[in-house]
Amino acid sequence: MDSDLQKLAGHLRKRGLHVDVDDTEPHLQAASPLHEMLTEDIATDGDLYVTSFGYEIGERGHEASCAERIAHLLLLVPVQTGPRTEQAS
Repeated sequence: MDSDLQKLAGHLRKRGLHVDVDDTEPHLQAASPLHEMLTEDIATDGDLYVTSFGYEIGERGHEASCAERIAHLLLLVPVQTGPRTEQAS
């Protein structure tokens, strides 16, 4: 499994999203805890994270920022505007 994708999964979980990681491909599915039908498939495309519709979420290496954008899509929470830490716990 791609280590950057694992970092992204960790950041998504910290934001309260349910995450299923596909161990056979660089891919994960994030789901809102608010409603089971609110999901987003995220894959890598070179140095980018993209949705299943081809929308760019952000660059690899910036997993915290990407997780904020995905959380905004699935939870309708504001995106952080200040400094970010890129370390997942």
